[in-house]
Amino acid sequence: MPNTAALNDLVARLPQPLHQLFGRTPAPLVLPSNIVCFQRTRASELNKPRRGRALHHRFVLMFALRTSATVCIDDRDVRLRAGEGLLVFPFQFHHYAKPAREAISWLFVTFELAEAEPLAALRYRPFELNARLRMLAAELIEAYETQRTDDLPVLLLALLLARLRRVRGPAHPVVAAPVPEQGLVMRINQIAQRGGGSSPGVREIAQSLGISPSHLRARFRASCGVSIGRHLRRLRLEQACGLLRLGPQRVSEIAELCGFSSIYSFSRAFRMSYGVSPLAYRHSGRAAPVVRRRRKVR
Repeated sequence: MPNTAALNDLVARLPQPLHQLFGRTPAPLVLPSNIVCFQRTRASELNKPRRGRALHHRFVLMFALRTSATVCIDDRDVRLRAGEGLLVFPFQFHHYAKPAREAISWLFVTFELAEAEPLAALRYRPFELNARLRMLAAELIEAYETQRTDDLPVLLLALLLARLRRVRGPAHPVVAAPVPEQGLVMRINQIAQRGGGSSPGVREIAQSLGISPSHLRARFRASCGVSIGRHLRRLRLEQACGLLRLGPQRVSEIAELCGFSSIYSFSRAFRMSYGVSPLAYRHSGRAAPVVRRRRKVR
C-alpha cells in the first residue's frame, strides 16, 4: 500500500484538468448482496454443512490463510496453497480434499451478484493474497462485524472483487489432477440452465451430448459420486433460490421456470431441502440447509 511519501509523489504527478467540471464517468456498478463471512479452523469442517459436493447459486470467495488443500470444482482439481485465494461461481459443483493438515485457517465470503461476466476471468484461477488484498479483506471483516446494516461491507467487497480482477495468478498449474470426464458437469449445467421455460431431463441432456441416457447416468455417477437426477434436482432448487432472492417473479412462476410440475411439488421439495417455504426464504434470505431423516417403510 502507498505510504505518505508515495502519496506525495503520486499527487505531484497529477496533471491540471482542462475542464474542472468534467471528470471520468464510471461504468455501471454492480454491487454484491446478501454477504456472509465465516471461517473454518479444521479441515474436517470444510465440507460442512453437508457431506459430499456442494452446489448453490451463490459466489464463494475463499482465502487459504494457513494450510493448503485441494478444491474440486466441477471436474477439475485446484490445489489452493497457503497464502492464496479462489472464487467459486454459482452452480459450480465443489468440495474439498487432501488438506496438508487438520489445523487450518480459511476465510470464506459468500455473496450474490446479478452479473457474473465481469468476474469470468477468475473462474478456476487461484490468486495470490498480496498485502493489498489482505488489507482489504481485513477491512471487510471488520466492517462486517461492526457495521452489519451499513453499506460499507458491500462497498469493500465490491472493491476487493475489482482488485481481484487485476491480480495475477500463481505460477503452479491450475488443474492439479484432471479426470477423464473433464468438462462433463460444466456441459450438463450449461444445458440445464439454457432456459426457455422448461428444465431438460436426463433424456434431453443425453441427446444434446450425443450419448444414451444410461451411459450418461453411469458416467456422471462415476465422475461425481452422485446420480445425475439428484444433481439436476438440486440444480433446479438452487436456481429457484437465486430467483427468489433476486428476481421479481411470483413463486408459482419460479416453480414453472425451474421445471416443477406444480407449486405444491415445488414448495414440498424446497421445504425438504431448506427447512422453510419458498416465500419465507424470499423474505429472509437466510435459510440454512437441513438434513431430514428418511422415514422407515413398513
